[in-house]
Amino acid sequence: MSLSAEVFTFEDGGAGWKIPPAYSAVRGEGRNGSSALVYENADPALPYAYPSCEIPFRTGVVYRVSGWVRAEGLEPGSHKGAQLAVMCRDADGRSVAEWYSPGTEGTTDWRRIDFVTRPIPPTTVKCLLLAYCTPQALGRACFDDIHVAPYEDPAVGMLFSSAYRNTAASGNITFGAALAVPARYSPEETTGVFSYVGADGARREAPVAPTARDRVFLTLDAAQLKEGESKVDFTLFAPDGTSLGTTSLAFHRPAEMPNRRVWIDEHRRTIVDGEPFFPLGMYSSVRMRLEDYVKGPFNTIASYLPLDAIEMDWFHANGIKVIYSVKDMHPGMPERSPSTITDEATASAYVEATVAAFRSHPALLAWYVNDESTIERFDALRTRQALLERIDPDHPTWAVLYQYDMMRAMAPTFDILGADIYPVPTSPLSDVTAGARRTRDAMLGLRPMWHVPQAFDWGLFRDDRPGAPPCRMPTVEEMRSMAWQFIAAGANGLVFYGFSTIQMPRRKDGTPFSFDKAWADTCAVAGEIRKYIPVLLSAEEPPAVAGAPERWGVRLWRKDGEVWLLAVNAQDIAATAELALSEDFSAVTPAFGPAAEKTGSGQIKLSLSPNEPAMYRIMPAATP
Repeated sequence: MSLSAEVFTFEDGGAGWKIPPAYSAVRGEGRNGSSALVYENADPALPYAYPSCEIPFRTGVVYRVSGWVRAEGLEPGSHKGAQLAVMCRDADGRSVAEWYSPGTEGTTDWRRIDFVTRPIPPTTVKCLLLAYCTPQALGRACFDDIHVAPYEDPAVGMLFSSAYRNTAASGNITFGAALAVPARYSPEETTGVFSYVGADGARREAPVAPTARDRVFLTLDAAQLKEGESKVDFTLFAPDGTSLGTTSLAFHRPAEMPNRRVWIDEHRRTIVDGEPFFPLGMYSSVRMRLEDYVKGPFNTIASYLPLDAIEMDWFHANGIKVIYSVKDMHPGMPERSPSTITDEATASAYVEATVAAFRSHPALLAWYVNDESTIERFDALRTRQALLERIDPDHPTWAVLYQYDMMRAMAPTFDILGADIYPVPTSPLSDVTAGARRTRDAMLGLRPMWHVPQAFDWGLFRDDRPGAPPCRMPTVEEMRSMAWQFIAAGANGLVFYGFSTIQMPRRKDGTPFSFDKAWADTCAVAGEIRKYIPVLLSAEEPPAVAGAPERWGVRLWRKDGEVWLLAVNAQDIAATAELALSEDFSAVTPAFGPAAEKTGSGQIKLSLSPNEPAMYRIMPAATP
């Protein structure tokens, strides 16, 4: 089955919907006097049931769901209130995927809510749309004008630049346009044109020939661009010359760069007070055992808790940078945000006060702005990004997403992106390399990435799943592999999840959990990474490398004339690779991992165990 678009207005009394007690389709209750699906309940013991409608679908397709909700004295209890959802079921009636909108509660005017699914799983045989109130909700809610339609990227999407916040005074700038070339054309059949305002004030055009379906690039010296503000455009043309789409960005070329406390340089490194910095930290939502934390190998902490000046001072005194969370400071998030936040104005006021208190604090590294929210909060997150850019130009913003298909669409809402990938024990460790590559590709390789490795036991949150391996903490070897896989795929920082989680004393099944063992293992992995931070931060141009197997992660650096090679065999079998460097060398020695063999000019042969990382120090060839 396929679905072009579907709209549910309830003018037909809810035909096609299964409507349980407490729900009814009522005329005059919808927007502008139309019909609506109404929930009304004063009985806390009402058996839970939800209205649902089976919708056509196509596997592998992403859908966007939107609708309007109005609440009247709705008390959601411990749940989220009025929501929309999509559920996918297999041939046995089991759920294979579920997606939910934000919840609505209290008393509100009509409010638009929306969300985007991930691709419909291939085992789906039935797809249900839900408009409902969560269990034990008391009060009243109305649903109207619910839309379901495939979500497709436009032929021309966002225009990126390699310059932090699209600002640079000198050096080469790469502009990248995100494309989704229609299937009826090959990329080579299309034509792209970048246009920009030159240094003399005249607009210039730079034709490019796309060779990939999803991206195209142009590199310019900043000196070629107009000083001050100007607009850079990109247009993609079909073979017949018609425009398939246009995108643009505002670029700023100042006479000289401002002094900034924290920013991102052209190598996607974090620069703190003029020096390169590799964030290496953990998440925390508790104030316990912090004395242990600051004695560990970490230089950063991502705190879910709002910190006061004394706590910020304490972290600074102990050499820890803080990623300060404002991710929950939005209306509609009552379980996380202060009660004073009731609308966008009070949310912005709260954030402004927080920024004013800490934007000059030496411990502040960045603002944490988004934890796994996508299109359903895009407008609010874009507004928040603009606010933070205006009131604190000295610190970047960081978002963490697992929804690869939505990352590119969310790019205007953050400066730095991270992916949280937690495969142990149910998925292969290679998910880390695959996910980190998708994250990098979503940003066209032009944004920095602070990724989130798994350092916790899923059993602390959930019971074992039938037929799945028992939940457990990753081993040291697994954590090492995941962390180095992230780095090999381009990570510019790592924030492990999570310090507070491994302090939970028991798993969901009641068995004890050892903080001491989990902490020691995590510190061992982070300590090894910290040892190589000077290499990871080097900006010297390394040689190119070819021959890496698809399932391997490979990354090179050059520091003080020596080349460093990281290789990770991101698969569950042992494998051998023969790599070809673009320059010769005299010797290769392992910093960690097995020995490698020089087999010819610029040639290296190495064999790695399943999921094994290795780092090699490569000495330059002797000069004649």
